[in-house]
Amino acid sequence: MRRKKNKNQAESRIQKCPHCGKPIGEVPAEKPKKWHEKTSVTLCIAAGLAVIGLGFIHIITGVVSPFELPFDVVLKESFGYRETFVNAEKIKAMPYQAAKIKYPRGCKALQRKGYLQSGSVFETRMTNSLKSDMKKWQEQFESALGRQKTRWQDRLEGYVDAAGLDTEDAAAYNNRGITSAKAGQYETAISNFARAMQRDPTFAPAYINRGLVYLAIGQLGGAASDFGNAVEIRPEFAQGYIERGLIHAAMDLHDKAISDFTKAVEIDPTLAEIYLRRSLVRCAKGQYDRAWEDVREIRSRGPAVPAGYLAYLRAASGKKE
Repeated sequence: MRRKKNKNQAESRIQKCPHCGKPIGEVPAEKPKKWHEKTSVTLCIAAGLAVIGLGFIHIITGVVSPFELPFDVVLKESFGYRETFVNAEKIKAMPYQAAKIKYPRGCKALQRKGYLQSGSVFETRMTNSLKSDMKKWQEQFESALGRQKTRWQDRLEGYVDAAGLDTEDAAAYNNRGITSAKAGQYETAISNFARAMQRDPTFAPAYINRGLVYLAIGQLGGAASDFGNAVEIRPEFAQGYIERGLIHAAMDLHDKAISDFTKAVEIDPTLAEIYLRRSLVRCAKGQYDRAWEDVREIRSRGPAVPAGYLAYLRAASGKKE
């Protein structure tokens, strides 16, 4: 009875139209809010916290964490969003130099968690692995070109008929040096080539031959110097630039190696194997765009680039040419 009375009192307070009896100024009932409208603030806050949180952590995928989770987390060295998601499988499949250049923070994150070896051990192992792969790719390419691998003794230059030759002539000393080198008497060979240079400082074969002997006994610095002297005397001597370029590449003097290989192909543009060598050095240096330029140059001349190298270059550069 009381509820009915209260209802009547409420209705009596509502102003009505004297003509039709409809309430005047009636406020329409509010529609019920949907779930996403009710939780929008909460979602925004949660999303903001998640975004901020990602600035402090690396999320490592492709591993199983110590807690048996299909991912792991490691704190970042500083706040930021670069390399937040670290693909461990991808990084570990890449050669060290390429991974270090492309994913520097990712490499550090994996090393801090123990998923990659740290320090010089890892770097040396990966660098040696890359050099081994590059040697294999070069051999595959030269074999496909039909290039026969020659002994260094067969590349000794300047042997002439000794009949009637002055025994103190530069060519005579060079002859004796070649004979000693082929017999494995390397110190004697080096001495004879040096005497030939003394007799004639412009006698290029003596520099070339002593460089080859130095190279055979592992004296890379002396070999590089002799090949340098040879190309100064004979600027058109492409093989001298190639030999010195190979030495520079072995010594990780990438810029010098690239310069020598460039000079060699300027002298003889048909040297497809040197375009590959230059591409390999550029790739090792991280100059992937320039490495691709050499690949395109090789393809324009017909030979097929080793598939293993192309796969590596695609992974390192992120390009699919």
